[in-house]
Amino acid sequence: MSSVIRILIAEDDSELFEVCRKRFSSASDCEVVGHVHNGREVIAAVERLRPDILTIDRESPGIGGLEILPVIRWCSPNTKVIVLSGCDDEATVLEALDLGARGYIVKDDGIDMIKVVRAVQRGEVWARRRVVARLLDRLVCLASLAFQEEGEFAPAPCFVKPIQ
Repeated sequence: MSSVIRILIAEDDSELFEVCRKRFSSASDCEVVGHVHNGREVIAAVERLRPDILTIDRESPGIGGLEILPVIRWCSPNTKVIVLSGCDDEATVLEALDLGARGYIVKDDGIDMIKVVRAVQRGEVWARRRVVARLLDRLVCLASLAFQEEGEFAPAPCFVKPIQ
């Protein structure tokens, strides 16, 4: 028997919050433990509630979702963060993942949020396929460069442009 996934929702849009709350509440293994309206409220709520999952709007008022990621990792390292955004810019998604987000959902994608929460809770990272492919390209590139620096055989040439 699996335990209930405790979710804190950080969302200033009351309609979107209600949609998220209803979706999560419909799953027997999910429980919404709190709701905050802006980034400034997130830290106190995370410290108090210790949720398993925090969903946060990338453009959260006060302190934005990306700026708050390192703080969440420091004050509650077991809380996994899923960023919700209207932006699907690849560099922004990669930045969020680099800063510690475990998932990145574009709001109008029609993604099953419960599926994402469960995957992230299991330790998986969730992002669009093309972003995952880009991350894998970067890893191959970095591995290739590391081999070249060591004077060993490089497994593949590096054609990936650095993200600016």
